[in-house]
Amino acid sequence: MPAHSQKRILVSWYCDPAYIPPFTLSERQTTVGPKIRPNQPPAMFAGWTPRGRYSLKDALVSNGLETAFDAVVVWADASGENVPLELDGFACPKVLCVGDTHHCPSPLRKVIDYAKQAKYDFVISSHNRHHLHWFAESGFTNVAWLPGIKVRHLPRPFETSRKPCVSFLGNAGEHHPRRLRLLHNLHRAITLVAARGSRDHAADMSASTLVSFNASLNGDLNLRVFETLSAGGCLLTDRLSAQSGLDLILTEGETFAGYDSVEECLEQARFLLAHPDTALKLARSGNEAFVSSMLPERRAGQLLSWIFDGHLDESFRCPSDPAAEARRAALSDRIRVYEELQELHRVEESPRVLFLGDIADAYLIDALDLRRLRLSILAPDDETIAARPKMAGRYDHIGQEQAEQISWDCVVADDGATVPKSIKRQKLLTVPLSR
Repeated sequence: MPAHSQKRILVSWYCDPAYIPPFTLSERQTTVGPKIRPNQPPAMFAGWTPRGRYSLKDALVSNGLETAFDAVVVWADASGENVPLELDGFACPKVLCVGDTHHCPSPLRKVIDYAKQAKYDFVISSHNRHHLHWFAESGFTNVAWLPGIKVRHLPRPFETSRKPCVSFLGNAGEHHPRRLRLLHNLHRAITLVAARGSRDHAADMSASTLVSFNASLNGDLNLRVFETLSAGGCLLTDRLSAQSGLDLILTEGETFAGYDSVEECLEQARFLLAHPDTALKLARSGNEAFVSSMLPERRAGQLLSWIFDGHLDESFRCPSDPAAEARRAALSDRIRVYEELQELHRVEESPRVLFLGDIADAYLIDALDLRRLRLSILAPDDETIAARPKMAGRYDHIGQEQAEQISWDCVVADDGATVPKSIKRQKLLTVPLSR
């Protein structure tokens, strides 16, 4: 019997289980959650909790449920659908599983403020490893990444005879402008089967078609990555930043195919359709990697071992920050600027961002995990260029004359800088003058 499988775990879930089922951490688990739609069945919920902010203990009492547990585990995100409070009424560890912080208005500020108010003992992220440092810098000491912890393993027989097409099953609504652009281009260029449906249907599609397409919403390591691997699909997905952790669990060219641009996505899709043996090899290797190290019960055991024994592999702990000493700007200002740039990254394909003035290096470093931003620093002379960090080659150093030839999606300047009218921009963000 796995360690801690008999612990009394309360799971406070955040959405309709028919959309995303709650994870199973223990054989003695009690799961509660909000009623998102009027006809929503209880499914795996032992009781309903209010939407938004509420007292978790009061909600349990009103449902006639026990209130004594060995751990309370809450999944919450920037949507604000599930915001349980007064957790100090539970004499056990409190764990926040951070959901989406890569979209919605002020997502990081909302979730960090909530985590502080609720006084969580542990913070984990499944989708956004690159956001963990914000929680660590906000004062949380137990911060970790457990990729794919909420995936449901839906294995399928490995078929070698598959439909010669690219398949996609999932959301492609207003929150996914880039995904919509990519799907539109795929539809025009190749045979694409796109649909909406259950996770079982998605698993069937992944297992029966040659290529399974994925595009993150905004640089996040999303659930579809793991679902595709679970079902034995050939994963074609966008490359993420080094900070995301994708390259820590999968290897491009061995377990998935990656792309950056729309053009490269089409090129990869065409190649895989023309070379089915390569697609099948990627599919098999990806599935083997998932089964060997990413099964949900394995992740559940890792979480409970961390909570109760303090044991967690270093690869899952909050990544060290070699540039921490350079981050001397106010945390609140940095998060505000980052959230603005992150939203620009969500909406536009490859937005251009110019930093000018005496801006603290912290703002430059923070933007590095937004992979599709084209980043530039206005450096009018060689001395200024030499004083700026190279930022792993992600930044171009340009002069004013060159800057005036470009239409910038965003300019970031310090309060003391004068932004020339000749520099064209859609948005201007200002930060306090560096001291």
